[in-house]
Amino acid sequence: MNDTVAGKVDVDGFLDGLKLGRFHIVVLVLCTLLTAIDGYELYVVGWVIPKLAKDFDVPATAITSAMVWQQIGMSIGAFLIPPLADRIGRTRLVVLCYTGMLITALGALNAPTLDLFVVCRFFAGLFGAAMIPIAVTMASETAPTRLRSTFATITVSGTMLGSAIGAGMQAFVLEPYGWRGAFWIAVALPAIIVPAVWLYLPESVRSLAARNPADPMIQVVARRMLPAGAEMPEVVAAPRPAGTATRAMLRDVFGPGKTLKTLLVWGIASCCFAYVVMSQWKTTVYHQVMNLSWDMVASLNLVNSLAGFAGMFLIGAFIDRFGFKRVLVSTYLLGMVCAVLTGWLAPSPLMLIAAGLLGLFQHGGQAGMSALAAAIYPASHRATGVGWAYAAGRTVAIGAPFVGSAMIAGGHSGVAIFAVLGAPLALAGLLALIVMSLPGAPVITRANLRH
Repeated sequence: MNDTVAGKVDVDGFLDGLKLGRFHIVVLVLCTLLTAIDGYELYVVGWVIPKLAKDFDVPATAITSAMVWQQIGMSIGAFLIPPLADRIGRTRLVVLCYTGMLITALGALNAPTLDLFVVCRFFAGLFGAAMIPIAVTMASETAPTRLRSTFATITVSGTMLGSAIGAGMQAFVLEPYGWRGAFWIAVALPAIIVPAVWLYLPESVRSLAARNPADPMIQVVARRMLPAGAEMPEVVAAPRPAGTATRAMLRDVFGPGKTLKTLLVWGIASCCFAYVVMSQWKTTVYHQVMNLSWDMVASLNLVNSLAGFAGMFLIGAFIDRFGFKRVLVSTYLLGMVCAVLTGWLAPSPLMLIAAGLLGLFQHGGQAGMSALAAAIYPASHRATGVGWAYAAGRTVAIGAPFVGSAMIAGGHSGVAIFAVLGAPLALAGLLALIVMSLPGAPVITRANLRH
């Protein structure tokens, strides 16, 4: 579609014909900031455990209850909240959930006992778990088809910015102000982003059209997406299929041709989160099993994080250029190889290269999983589909820490532990190959790549 031609055009044709402009960039930046804040909010407890334990006068292991109940809240929220985004709108739900995270952070700041602190963290997990899938959904729905995966994976890369905020907090805030300083940041970040979201992050045209094809806001939002002076076409949407909202949701996620894809995507998500949770033992393995110095451990973690950010940021562009099948399958399999090499090359400095490549491929694969889920489901229930994939992954991963603990307790070598760590990535590669070989799998075409 040419920007200056008026007439009737369907929603997909309108969005796919737009040139990348200020509107797209604003949405992408806001969605990436949302995931950055979410990453900080959900991991802040792990960064301040010693200070929390000292303040509540309990052993550090007692803080585990806060982390476990937060994880339970995240699993529940990831199943329950995304369907609301498809019913009441993405932007409204984002505002409500980030307001909820602000309130729970305030509650944690004023909790007189550890038990009340745990309750606050449960609700923080409940409100926060679905925010990354919903931000990914909003970014991918706004993007033209040719850039959908790029927008999705850049949005997910915001979680690494959240980790960077956490690192800055540990360096400059934690010592002088204690854990409460960290939680005042957890109050301030949502307080800043909520007004910006309300003012500048509109509901996606695809979402509006999927809920109500006659909604006048479709034209209002579409007009904002056009460059100044462009003539406004009439954007039309197909009528909604008959049936209840619940039946329509189940049809889009588990209907004919969807059930196997959904289960396979859930499997990929479970593998990704199993790796993430098991990898929390990496520092212990580096230091206690491989006998590496703390300087080397810090270098390995830094290289892994920087390469991980690059992987998350770049993989969407490769998917949009070469397709999910080639990129995702090779990404997961290369991640598995690099995991084994990280253990095998220790304590040689060459393991820094292997650890960096592991971060590149593993974090890239994590972001690619989000893009794949967003590509499989229709706009009417895309937030539900992506959110439930995250929920399945988080639920399965609850038991993952025990695998790492058992491997360390069993006296296994670093090579064996990293081979086990890479196993979920190998399985994710196999599942990605299967799902992308099914009829109706998302396909990147030359038509999608045209500007």
